[in-house]
Amino acid sequence: MCWCFKVFFRVFGNLANRILSDCLDATYKMCCVCFCMRNNSLQTNIYDSKYERKFEITESFYMHVNRETAEELLQGKQNGTFIIRPSSQEPNIGILSLTQDNKIFHLVIRQRADTLIALGQEKFNEKTFKDLNSLINYYISNYLILYSGDAKSYTLLLPFT
Repeated sequence: MCWCFKVFFRVFGNLANRILSDCLDATYKMCCVCFCMRNNSLQTNIYDSKYERKFEITESFYMHVNRETAEELLQGKQNGTFIIRPSSQEPNIGILSLTQDNKIFHLVIRQRADTLIALGQEKFNEKTFKDLNSLINYYISNYLILYSGDAKSYTLLLPFT
């Protein structure tokens, strides 16, 4: 099979899985008697004293867990499944923990001096975002490149449910 078809079917399957998952999640959150929306999202405030800025994270993929618990939650999940957890280091916004090829990766989400958000270690000409939702939305539809030793893999983000 052609490489293009393999990539197309992988991306198409991933997007179809996400759409189905979102539809099921939305249906689950609706009250079947009065059709009102239940708010099952976790709301957390992160205060960054260095830039005197408060980040509000209301998405369900944010979890107040440590590294070990994040690894337990992500074990056996589909490639690209992620959660965002708090960072123990002050200037960082959080940690993006995700699974790929039965490995768990932990990437720092940091705020740069120009108040933009970046992922991982500081790099020349790195991709930056105005907020956390922009970062996540970008990597849901664009590949995130992960390095493990000499191996390089590509993944699309899939929120933890």
